[in-house]
Amino acid sequence: MKKILLRAATQQDAESIFAVHQHSVENLCNADYGPEQIAMWLDGRSPETYRAAIAAGTLWLAYTDTLQGFVEIDGHEISKLFVRGDAAGQGIGARLLSEALQHIQHAGHAKAYLEATLTAETFYATFGFRNIGEGRFSRGNSPVSIEIIKMERAFQET
Repeated sequence: MKKILLRAATQQDAESIFAVHQHSVENLCNADYGPEQIAMWLDGRSPETYRAAIAAGTLWLAYTDTLQGFVEIDGHEISKLFVRGDAAGQGIGARLLSEALQHIQHAGHAKAYLEATLTAETFYATFGFRNIGEGRFSRGNSPVSIEIIKMERAFQET
């Protein structure tokens, strides 16, 4: 396997980030969500979706020779973590999650929060996240939604 490099995203990365997000949802989540749910999930997204987080310095990339995944945080929340479908299971998501948790902890937060897909719940649980509730996610006024798992992880006292 090629070496995984991490770096902060730049505005020039927005197109690639969008492509990874789309590839991840279409290729990894289709076992847990139907075509209408995946279409709703991606509806209205574009490279512009990521520009504010890039400008805020809260979006990081994992890449080898090409972009393989990304993670975005918002305060104590991991708001996005996506890996290309063909790059899953290679440690990329773990590296991105570790990066995000480090930033959240260094910002002084006692806990990290996220809303996991059914697809990712087990992944997050292996990193100490626990289920604190269920919910639904939809975009805009869509009647279509997906099930999510609300999860959190406390940081150890040092």
